[in-house]
Amino acid sequence: MRGLPFIIETPLEDRICNEPAWLEGIVWGKPRKAHPEGKIIYHILEVISNINKMDVTKEERANLRLIALVHDTFKYRVPRHQPKVKDHDHGMIARRFAEKYIEDDGILDIIELHDEAHNAWVVGERYGDWASATERVGSLISTLGGNIGLYLKFYECDNRTGSKKQDDFEWFKEITGAHP
Repeated sequence: MRGLPFIIETPLEDRICNEPAWLEGIVWGKPRKAHPEGKIIYHILEVISNINKMDVTKEERANLRLIALVHDTFKYRVPRHQPKVKDHDHGMIARRFAEKYIEDDGILDIIELHDEAHNAWVVGERYGDWASATERVGSLISTLGGNIGLYLKFYECDNRTGSKKQDDFEWFKEITGAHP
């Protein structure tokens, strides 16, 4: 794939970045709240730039990059006029795409659930239901198991983009007691 604003580093990244469905997804998007960069490709670039600044192992870096490439790329496939259900969530759609390339269930879980900590925080912040928000995070932590550290690192890289505030990330980090 030519014309990407970042360097493809592995044969797996190359295969993903040459998929027609991925290429269609990266050009979707207009500037909007929390994503003033507009097109998905510019968001991916910001996330990858954040990954490049992190002190992570070679394996973590490779995994974070895979998650970054796929996590929001399938927003264009979300049916806008249908009920919001798990099968219509961009994270689930991204996971299904990634399953063709990635066998690691932990990475696939992070791709699918990458917005779940934020969504839990919204339940508390917007609706004042912090008990449900905390319960939802408990379920997320249970699902992620030993991958909570990688999730937290990705969450930080994803959340330090656009015009996103850090309240949700800090809340989640405090609940997990983990450090990215």
